[in-house]
Amino acid sequence: MSYCTLEDTSALLTYIDGEGVTEKITFKNACPIDVTVSDIDKETFRFDGGRPLNHFAPGEIVGVSCTGTFRQIGNNPATELPCTYILSTAVITGNRLQSEFDSTYSDNTGDMTFKVDYKSTQNIIRVFSNSELIYKDVRPAPITFKVQCIRVRCPEGYCECKTDTYPGYCCNDCEKTASELRGLTKQVRLHNG
Repeated sequence: MSYCTLEDTSALLTYIDGEGVTEKITFKNACPIDVTVSDIDKETFRFDGGRPLNHFAPGEIVGVSCTGTFRQIGNNPATELPCTYILSTAVITGNRLQSEFDSTYSDNTGDMTFKVDYKSTQNIIRVFSNSELIYKDVRPAPITFKVQCIRVRCPEGYCECKTDTYPGYCCNDCEKTASELRGLTKQVRLHNG
């Protein structure tokens, strides 16, 4: 989703992760910005089939798929099976994937890639400006965030004041204003004794 406009001089992103840690980042001269939060919920690993499958995922497993083949070389001739052969005997317990496929042959082999989908325990927050990634962070889920748009119309050293006349604001010299306020404070103290 897009936040702030070209007229805004900066955007303040405040986000809180699942452990309650707050982070604040200011993006100057990058408006508008797009902010996305997504789950990190997939991983891929390779497996050669020479041992029983025993894999731990970062979160509770909700699905597994694979590509590649598995060979039982001890058979004569060697039997080539799809990787789904291993999945057919797989047991998923929480975040653990196990398969005690026929491992009586010590020379089983394969070239398989498994993709594991799991319940997210982490989120990634990304910030884009003009479709270019300018910031990312990975934190415990869930991440919540808000964006505050900042528009500074006066040059550095000047304070913005609201007025009833166009354009609706004026710029006062901050140092001069502070000096005048100090002078008024001094006069009030002298007058009130």
